Amino acid sequence: MTTTTNNSDPNGAHDNGAIVRCRAVKKTYGEGPSAVRALRGIDLEVRRGEMLMLVGPSGCGKTTLISVIAGVLDRDEGECEVLGSDFARMNGAERARFRAVNVGFVFQAFNLIPTLSIAENVAVPLLINNMPRGRAIERAREVLSKVGLGDRTNDEPRRLSGGQQQRVAISRALVHNPKLIVCDEPTSALDHATGQKVMELLRSIAQDGGLSLVVVTHDQRIFEFADRIAEMDDGHIVRVTSGEGRRVAAHAVEGDGV
Repeated sequence: MTTTTNNSDPNGAHDNGAIVRCRAVKKTYGEGPSAVRALRGIDLEVRRGEMLMLVGPSGCGKTTLISVIAGVLDRDEGECEVLGSDFARMNGAERARFRAVNVGFVFQAFNLIPTLSIAENVAVPLLINNMPRGRAIERAREVLSKVGLGDRTNDEPRRLSGGQQQRVAISRALVHNPKLIVCDEPTSALDHATGQKVMELLRSIAQDGGLSLVVVTHDQRIFEFADRIAEMDDGHIVRVTSGEGRRVAAHAVEGDGV
């Protein structure tokens, strides 16, 4: 695997603490008059241990950007390094292996396999990494216990609520100890209270484990959980702000009893 790490950090972070660095990233779908310029020169960094939220209207490029960052979509121009490595310099097998070790995914629709138990669902990334099945299931049960589902490990997904299924999806993203987790609308299918619990879990994961999370969301109710918020529009990052002000404002509203 070819990497472009230019510092001595064994975890692949850049000197400024960024584990993701995008510079002038462009992506266009199609050609000619019907071409859609999804990304128009994105500059963005994701810091170690932070939760960065990508927000903006539908079609502004959020999902395309996280797909490029996660290595499931090729960029057309620019640079994008994750943990000092560039997916564009990897072949298919190297790319798949890098993702399997370093990147976790939390999908909007959960994407759980209905015929497997939740422990078996969570164990899938470990099995991909060639861990023996018995050890993989044991590790999956350990992670499920940490998210409050230790007594449901043998259940099938259909027996769980939406919030419980999302916790299974989070466990699956965490089980192989990745350094980066990418979340696509993690609260869109959840009620407010359940969404708050899911975000509290994700934020504690980032703080306690030193993981970085990139969260695509339209849900303004969860903005307060972000360390930083990157606002997108028409393929551009138009503003990056601290989440601290959002948290202060939210707590002030709570204190007023509104």
